[in-house]
Amino acid sequence: MNHMKKICAGLVLLALYFSALPQAMAKDDKEAEVRAALAKFVQAFDNLDWEPFRASFADNATVFHPRQFAPRAEGRAEVEETFKQVFVRIKGDKTSPPYMDLQPKGLQIQFAGGEVAIATFYLEDHPGFLNRRTIVLQKMNGSWKIIHIHASEVANTR
Repeated sequence: MNHMKKICAGLVLLALYFSALPQAMAKDDKEAEVRAALAKFVQAFDNLDWEPFRASFADNATVFHPRQFAPRAEGRAEVEETFKQVFVRIKGDKTSPPYMDLQPKGLQIQFAGGEVAIATFYLEDHPGFLNRRTIVLQKMNGSWKIIHIHASEVANTR
């Protein structure tokens, strides 16, 4: 009888493992999708490649920029207008991409429900400062779109 209980307990544990496996795989798939969307966004930003860059945003996106613009940019028109100015400043007198080499450090992705992802990371692209980024993405019509960016910087005390 004891042997039968062990077999049943083992089967129950195995069933629980296999029932949780699809959820774990789905989370891994979602995270891979979000990472791919972020990589595409960063590459477009590095290269100042406008069309793929702007396609990364939802129409209702909002952005807090770290420096040049104090108010929040709201909606596609304002977000694009502010980033067009950022592109001009970054490009300067450079003639070919890449114009930047953004290297997100410490990327962490959290999910809020099944369709919203919060990505946080930092950049070390401004000497003496730690540039913090939060990008909120939402899955819309099968692809992840940026609905909010919060960019801030603090003096690096490390």
